[in-house]
Amino acid sequence: MIVKSVTFYIKSEYIKKFIEATLENQSNSIKEEGIKTFDFLQDSENESKFLLYEVYESENAMEEHLETEHFKKWINTVEGYFVSPRERNVYIPVSK
Repeated sequence: MIVKSVTFYIKSEYIKKFIEATLENQSNSIKEEGIKTFDFLQDSENESKFLLYEVYESENAMEEHLETEHFKKWINTVEGYFVSPRERNVYIPVSK
């Protein structure tokens, strides 16, 4: 299992477009075989801050997601909406 969290800060004039594009990407992403969870969240105190919380079956599934047509369409659409670079973190399970 691989967990990826990505935080975005979006220019205020693009918030609605970002939400629309990301909801479309989310609806396609959850259909992928290797994705267990794909949550899209907005900060309750800062409307321009968003989080993607993604759970993949494997690192390979995470890499395959980045090659899908819907991801490529999404990233090409939203890249200009960011106030700052995305904050990405990838987590792996801790086991004994």
